Amino acid sequence: MSNLQALKYARGSLLVLDQLKIPYESTFIPVVNVQDTWSVIRLMQVRGAPLIAITAALGLAVEAHNRRSDFSNVTDAASFLLTSMEYLRTSRPTA
Repeated sequence: MSNLQALKYARGSLLVLDQLKIPYESTFIPVVNVQDTWSVIRLMQVRGAPLIAITAALGLAVEAHNRRSDFSNVTDAASFLLTSMEYLRTSRPTA
């Protein structure tokens, strides 16, 4: 039995399996920020509502973790999160 992973996540790092290339290739796309997350969802490199939601949450977490020193207070961090979530919602307007 093969072990197919759609995501590879570690704190501050996310790789997403490009579902447009399976079953012929197992290519992982690095996702380092919210823009990358938006793109893999929009281009349908990630498919299925549960996986889209998980990818969006983890992509947001990766950027927030990597930019944590940019936030001078909780209000700045919360503003970044809310703005980013609104942006990510535009990646799949029908989903």
